[in-house]
Amino acid sequence: MAIVKMNEFSLFAFDSSKEDLLHELQKFEYVHFTNLGVDETLSELGLKNVKMPEELMEIDDDIGRVGSGIKILSKFHDKPTGIKAMKEGVSTYTFDELEKEALSIDYNETLDGVEELWGRMESLKHEKDKAKTRLLELKPWKSIDLPITDINGINRAEIFTGTVPKKLRDRLDEEMTGFEKTYYQVVEEDKDNLYLVAISYGDEVKKAIDSLRNTSFSRIKIQGEEKPAQEMEKINERIGELNSQMEEVEKELRTMTSRIASLELVYDYLSNKKLRTAAAENFVSTDNVDVIKGYIPSDKAKEFETKVKERLDNIYYMEMKEAEKESDDTPILLKNSKFAKAFESLTGMYAMPKYSEVDPTPLLAPFYLAFFGMMAADVGYGLIMLMGTLYVLKKFNLKENTKLFVKFFYYLSFSVIIWGFLYGSLFGGIIPLPGLFEPAEDYNSLLILSIIFGLIHIYFALGIKAYVLVQNGKTKDALFDVGLWYLALTGAIVYLLNIVMTLPEIVKTISFIVMIAGMVGIVLTGGRDAEGMVGKIGGGIYSLYGISGYVGDFVSYSRLMALGLAGGFIAGAVNMMAGMVAGSGVLGFIGAIVIFIFGQTFNLGLTLLGAYVHAIRLIFVEFFGKFYEGGGKRFNELRSKPKYINLK
Repeated sequence: MAIVKMNEFSLFAFDSSKEDLLHELQKFEYVHFTNLGVDETLSELGLKNVKMPEELMEIDDDIGRVGSGIKILSKFHDKPTGIKAMKEGVSTYTFDELEKEALSIDYNETLDGVEELWGRMESLKHEKDKAKTRLLELKPWKSIDLPITDINGINRAEIFTGTVPKKLRDRLDEEMTGFEKTYYQVVEEDKDNLYLVAISYGDEVKKAIDSLRNTSFSRIKIQGEEKPAQEMEKINERIGELNSQMEEVEKELRTMTSRIASLELVYDYLSNKKLRTAAAENFVSTDNVDVIKGYIPSDKAKEFETKVKERLDNIYYMEMKEAEKESDDTPILLKNSKFAKAFESLTGMYAMPKYSEVDPTPLLAPFYLAFFGMMAADVGYGLIMLMGTLYVLKKFNLKENTKLFVKFFYYLSFSVIIWGFLYGSLFGGIIPLPGLFEPAEDYNSLLILSIIFGLIHIYFALGIKAYVLVQNGKTKDALFDVGLWYLALTGAIVYLLNIVMTLPEIVKTISFIVMIAGMVGIVLTGGRDAEGMVGKIGGGIYSLYGISGYVGDFVSYSRLMALGLAGGFIAGAVNMMAGMVAGSGVLGFIGAIVIFIFGQTFNLGLTLLGAYVHAIRLIFVEFFGKFYEGGGKRFNELRSKPKYINLK
């Protein structure tokens, strides 16, 4: 498949019809608006940006309230988690079904109830926290058998309550000796402080205060009326009452958790409503007429015109044309087979193609599949991937993006199995399998095979580059920038083969001539866009210097061999360790099983991660680097990505 062909449209419609039009186009979905607000030319013509409607702020507030309500109720909802939750998945709706369901829900009533109950819960929690803090404050003084009002109100005497650092206990004893009318007692202590009560009469009060200051005494005024222990009992009783009230509020909130699904529907509906309303910011207008520009897939042009005509009662003006091939403003929408679609995430990870380029997804997919399998090669690992992904795809109700990710590894599992048979590897050789290669001995053959894969990969990339250039009417560029490199590289490779094998003299001569012809051609044409003869020759020589990059590219493919061997050797080492302990009786056998399962699981994760990353590297650097520029704008459908449901 390829990049979806686009039509560009310009539409003039009355502002009074704006909301109805946007509503209809959101149902249509496949429309990408151009932001005309940044076009200074239109501003100079007197066209004004469409102001953000006040409704948009209201929708934002509603989305915030609904999201908060869902978050609150989710705290009290016994929702399935883990595998069970993935199996159940989420419900699927069409846009019309979502809108109909959401509009039938009185979510404000639900949210008012949730917010009122949550406000009570928060108030009770706050009071409980304050009560716990009071308990902690009173705890050190609970042994004082005297009402707090008496402590704070004794006549003709001064009572001090407070703390002294524990490390200053000796100084406290020294400072507080020699008094006749002063008494102190440590009533509690923790790892840092001594909690003490001191009472002083008459003329010793001032001297007692000075002595306490010398011990870093920090005065604490105890709050309350009755004895500390009695105050603590009253506080504990109040905490019990608060807990009961909180339990009642929690029960009420739990009864409301059945409304979470409805709130989730409303949330996704409002998100789409916000996107639809905000889309008007892309328009410019006169006092009564909106000017709208954008793109639609060419195969949906007639449907688009019909929708506009029906919604605007035929009162509008519209022009439509095919999008310009060389325009960087044309948005990109990809359309691929089920197999290639699973690999679109790799293209998106790098960059969307420009409209003048080709969609590299179906071109990279077979190579990625082969490279991944060669680096992860093991029948056992491939079977685990196959059975695991197949089970998930059959039994789990997944969102579309998640399903594509699982399919990605489902397809890769076949390559891993095939290469596993070629390597004769089943969990690192736990069961001997006849293979085409013996990795421990045929590493030279595997290295050569890796380089051959690299050669095919790079030549294919150059072929794509030539195809794109020809398609864009640049046949000479295809000849100079691809054809000459084919000559230079092919001639050089065949000529260098004479070093490792004996070739007929005529082959050696022809390859040398072809190599020189290609190199001379690159020097003569590589700098053709430069000014002046010196610039052209200099540019050509610099272009020829790029041959060193090709050498590095070919060497880079050796990772196909290296990672495949590394994974196999680690798996073999795990088996060896398991075998060493297996003969030590029952415990040894159990230990061998644990070592095997843990070691192979670890190696499986490590191998798949390495294959995933390094295969991407070969695609992005060695493959894309030859023909793919990227940088296209993604086509933005007039639909928001649902958070809680599947929207089709």
